[in-house]
Amino acid sequence: MKIFVTGFHRAGTHSAAQYLSSKYSLHYFEEARIRWDSLEAAEALASGYSPKWEDAKLQKIRDLNLDKGFVLQCPGLAHETERLAELGKVYWAERSYASIVASMHINQFDDMAWYLMNKLHDKFPNDPVWSRLTYEGEPHKHKYFVEYYKLYVRVKRYFYEKHFRAITELIKLEDQPYFDRSKPVSAKRELKNMEGFDESVRLDKI
Repeated sequence: MKIFVTGFHRAGTHSAAQYLSSKYSLHYFEEARIRWDSLEAAEALASGYSPKWEDAKLQKIRDLNLDKGFVLQCPGLAHETERLAELGKVYWAERSYASIVASMHINQFDDMAWYLMNKLHDKFPNDPVWSRLTYEGEPHKHKYFVEYYKLYVRVKRYFYEKHFRAITELIKLEDQPYFDRSKPVSAKRELKNMEGFDESVRLDKI
């Protein structure tokens, strides 16, 4: 069994992957195993090869242990969900909108949000959503640019509903038995205290 846990960052992909690994007695790999978002490395794992980098070049080493299956935590490959579904079982990690945005803010995603949005754009360049998205600012790093985090989450959910829902199994963090409600910060409080830049960001109704 080959399992990929993707979806939203800050939505419990680690805990979900660890839970599934224990449930099915499969080896667990964190995203660092594929250098965060290397589809080629994920494909190597699915083919029974352990990815290793030498001088920035990916090497593939046959590993019979991988034939038993594995669980890979890989939110960085959410835009490649269709391909992952061809390789194995895909779980999509989800969390409340406010909690995701608040966690991205607290963990200072900065330019990572730009990177993730660009990955979606590169994968689906002709999707009509891009003609409805307006950003009137500079494409550089913004610390605590909360409005862009909000926009990114809405766009990603749009692609989930349109392309990924039918080929994944949803794992909502708050509904899981391992979810510890004593740890997460109050998303409502954090959102209230957030401050964004004055640059305009908008996603018109789809």
